[in-house]
Amino acid sequence: MSESEVIPRWWIEVGEAEIARIAEAIRGRHISMGPVTAAFEEAIGHYLGVAHVVCVPSGSMALTMALMAAGVGPGDEVLVPDRTWIATATAPRLLGARVVLVDVRADGLVIDESQVEERITARTRAILPVHVNGTPAALGPLLEIAKRHGVTLIEDACQAFSSRYQGRCLGTFGRFGCFSLGLNKLLTTGQGGFVVCHDADDARLLRRIRNQGLSGADLSECHQISGSNFKFTDIQAAMGLAQMERLPARVEHQRAVYRAYAAGLADIPWLELTRVDLDAGQVPLRTEYVCLHREALIEALRRHDIIAEPQAPCLHQYGFLASDRTFPHAERYCSTLLMLPSGPEQPLAHVQRTINVIRQVAPEIERMVGSGARGIMSSPTTVRA
Repeated sequence: MSESEVIPRWWIEVGEAEIARIAEAIRGRHISMGPVTAAFEEAIGHYLGVAHVVCVPSGSMALTMALMAAGVGPGDEVLVPDRTWIATATAPRLLGARVVLVDVRADGLVIDESQVEERITARTRAILPVHVNGTPAALGPLLEIAKRHGVTLIEDACQAFSSRYQGRCLGTFGRFGCFSLGLNKLLTTGQGGFVVCHDADDARLLRRIRNQGLSGADLSECHQISGSNFKFTDIQAAMGLAQMERLPARVEHQRAVYRAYAAGLADIPWLELTRVDLDAGQVPLRTEYVCLHREALIEALRRHDIIAEPQAPCLHQYGFLASDRTFPHAERYCSTLLMLPSGPEQPLAHVQRTINVIRQVAPEIERMVGSGARGIMSSPTTVRA
């Protein structure tokens, strides 16, 4: 590796295996949604241990369709954590629902379950926790709250494919679980996503929503429920089947990247690694730090051709989601979160070079802005069953 080589923030491989699978699908005239998609859905279901998988055009559409299947519509309310990718909020808004924001935990990036119940009203239809970077929201309490109030729990597991909680894959606890197959995910089809569920009637409903309300050739079904063309393609599915073969190696590599950063930067006082419990089966999608001197470090890394970047804003900072409430924990993370070069095929040599550069520039940054101290995150995250 050349020292002048730019290290990207994300690295994922798509190669000959994917090309061969796609060519095979095209030669077999499997282009639109058909048997290859069905095979891909079956493979995902087997991997996750879930009965039903419905592939769709994106993770955003997976969220939207799950909400549609749960009956969310105009005037309803959906509870969403303030720290998540914008798609978690735009999905209910597309259906005319109101997004009710909830702060995240002081000690982690997931929704603060202790604040959820107070935000439920007679109009609440769903709770939409997000498993951020492979770390689980407090599913036990959240499922109890949802049951007590008769609302649907839909898991946003777009950042948590392969990650586990109590031995079970995230995204398989609620009525619906939603996943992304975007380029910056552990498993990619370029664009794409899928919804998982346990109930056969829910699966039939999702498939009808995906296909203009139809489950077969009876066009009269179009008048019974609202749907659209949310279909997947066999070309995407062919790529996904090839990607599935990479999963075991990718999971181990993600863990190795996380461990390398954890060991190499452990003594930098103004860098605090966001916690992912590898021993519990959690799989980090990327390596993130709470960084007191984020902008200075980003600029220093850029001078060495290493791309690191801040994470997305809090949802309440978008004008169309503005709230009169305060979100102190979310805002603290928003101003400090930093993603270091990551990805399921990010070379470990890149990781080591990034570590070396950070250690090299750390004294200069400390002279400019001070060393700071640990403790931005409070005590280790405890998720109750």
